[in-house]
Amino acid sequence: MAQHPGTVEPHPTGPAEEEPAVAWRYECGPCEIRTGWLPKDQAAEKRDGHRDTVHPGMMPTAEVFESNATSIAKDPAALRMWAVIAGVCLLAWIFQSIS
Repeated sequence: MAQHPGTVEPHPTGPAEEEPAVAWRYECGPCEIRTGWLPKDQAAEKRDGHRDTVHPGMMPTAEVFESNATSIAKDPAALRMWAVIAGVCLLAWIFQSIS
């Protein structure tokens, strides 16, 4: 993994410390540098600092700024909950239309 002065630290390999519920991380593809999970504003600051220091005046060819939030499409319980809510709303609308 390449190290550049003034950049973010590499992703830790040990157990994660206490992480925010919804967190973000930045990864620079060409440098193979990745932050840990951070609040969005801190991760954005790390990304901007890395770009300014290592890639001034240009965008890295491959970078990732991702969240650890679970997509609702990957959570069957959340999908069922939203289906039930939509069903109740539909029944309420039908009942109101009939009345």
